Parts: sequence; C-alpha cells; structure tokens
Amino acid sequence: MKFTERDIKVAIVAAIVAFAVSVIMLDMKGYIKHVTEDDSNVIANFKLLSVDVKSTTKVSPKSSNKEAFCVDGYLLVRPEKNQSGTAVAGILVDDKNRAIACSKDLPAPGQ
Repeated sequence: MKFTERDIKVAIVAAIVAFAVSVIMLDMKGYIKHVTEDDSNVIANFKLLSVDVKSTTKVSPKSSNKEAFCVDGYLLVRPEKNQSGTAVAGILVDDKNRAIACSKDLPAPGQ
C-alpha cells in the first residue's frame, strides 16, 4: 500500500488534533495540575555558614524562632513557637529546589 501526500498530511493533522483534544480533556477532568503562586511561596531565605577550625564564625545570639527536624530523610523547618499546631512545616531546599537530606546517624565532622 502506498500513501499519497494527502494521506500523510491528513495523518499528521489528525495526530495533532488528537493530542490537543487529549490534553484538553485531561485538563478538564483535573488530571493536569497547574502550579499556583501559593505552591511556590518562599517563606524565608537561609544561608550556610562554613564552620572551619582556622576561622571564627559569628552567629547572632537571638533565636530565629524556627526549628529543624528530620522526616523521611529530609530536613524540614517550622516555627518554633507553634502552640496552635496549625503552622505548617516546610521542606528545606537549595537554590535549585533540590531537597536537603538529613540523617540522625551522621557523625559530626572530625569525630
């Protein structure tokens, strides 16, 4: 069987239309999740202070009112004074949105 140029064009147009209809139907049924501004809010920025035996690092004596904890191998941060229990914890990520891993079994450097 030999396809004509018209048959090839119809097949290409049909494929594009089928793809577009599929995407529209998936979106209408709620299977495609759209990112909102609320999903990507930055609550606080953090920086890493290098701890070296040759230099001194000055840290403020004031509390940051945040606490970090380890859940499923990832470092989460939440407000320290959370009497209501409604404050949501956030996962700590680097500048490329990669999660910071943590371990309770990891020894301190130099031990």
